[in-house]
Amino acid sequence: MHANFSRFQAFAVHLFISSVILGSFLTFVYLVWYPQPFFVVEGLVQIVWVLVGVDVVLGPALTLVVFKTGKPGLKRDLSIIAAIQIIGFIYGAHAFYVERPYFAIFYDSDYFDVIPASAMKDINKLDPALNHSKFGGPVFVYVDAPSDVNDLKIILDDMKQGGSALHLRPEFYRPLTGYINKKFGFSRDLNQLQQIPANEAEITQFKSENGNRINDYVYFPISGKVTSRLLVIDRNTETVVDYIDINPRAETSG
Repeated sequence: MHANFSRFQAFAVHLFISSVILGSFLTFVYLVWYPQPFFVVEGLVQIVWVLVGVDVVLGPALTLVVFKTGKPGLKRDLSIIAAIQIIGFIYGAHAFYVERPYFAIFYDSDYFDVIPASAMKDINKLDPALNHSKFGGPVFVYVDAPSDVNDLKIILDDMKQGGSALHLRPEFYRPLTGYINKKFGFSRDLNQLQQIPANEAEITQFKSENGNRINDYVYFPISGKVTSRLLVIDRNTETVVDYIDINPRAETSG
């Protein structure tokens, strides 16, 4: 930093640079790797606060403490602070990357389950029609289990030998369109969910904004590491179009 910088100027510059770098990265994370509701259901809020604490609070605060123009060893002290920040940032960014949601799968249930990148193997077996990017965001898929008993037996035998369970086998992943309609009868009842006090405001707002289209949608929970939210799927296009910010798998919103 400039030799004539005061302690508070050095702090301000450090805070600005740290905020821009971390802010840009978190914006990418929020928009690409963990778009809503994945950001919430995977519990990233807590991790973000740790990163902010290390890279935006601790780093500049240490600069405020150690910075003094002409101080012997100042460059060394600032280098150590920068190294702490870089290590913290790399650790956090790596955690975001390896645990990013790869798929939200609908598998023999009435809800979507989030599958992280770290759990996926044999991704080269994925149907190209799903158009999934290894570095992009999550994709909603339907797991089409084989109906043949012999095929299921082969899968079970493979699992006993350490193979992946069916819901982690990308060769059985299919687009929602043409498959999810089989499960429309398991849609959650908005009116019933609205009776729970914690859900009332969000569902009332959703109904108000969507008017007569309420019955054009079906509603399924999506469950992540920390909590759940309610997905909204268009009956006609069979695609996820929205989510309602409630926890449909609990008596209170989480």
